[in-house]
Amino acid sequence: MTMQAVPFRTIAAVLLACLVSMPALADGHEEAVIEVTVVKVHGSTSEYLSKVGAILEVIRKHEPRAEPRVYQAAFAGDKYGLIHISTRYPSFAALAAANPKIVNDPDHHKAIEALAAVDREIISHYMLRDKTPD
Repeated sequence: MTMQAVPFRTIAAVLLACLVSMPALADGHEEAVIEVTVVKVHGSTSEYLSKVGAILEVIRKHEPRAEPRVYQAAFAGDKYGLIHISTRYPSFAALAAANPKIVNDPDHHKAIEALAAVDREIISHYMLRDKTPD
């Protein structure tokens, strides 16, 4: 089984530290942010997708304004088939407020344990800020 050994609590702590260190925007406008995790599934993709739904439910429970989505890369060369899990939050503040609730939710822990049965590798985890011109 190939699985990256980065505990989700570590990811959450790093993410929270990044959020706290971000300067406030001068005009007071809060930008939307998108949290993205890219996963290479070595086992059954359909099994992985069925199990990741439980995590999306926990996200929606703690931040109803969040917009979680799951995409699979196509026409992507050697990146073909990679799963991209993205969650759009209305602001950094919304993500920062929801993240501790999400990672401490018992249903989140159960969902992560269920995913452990699927042979996968976390390729990357990053955040995007919405810079779409008005």
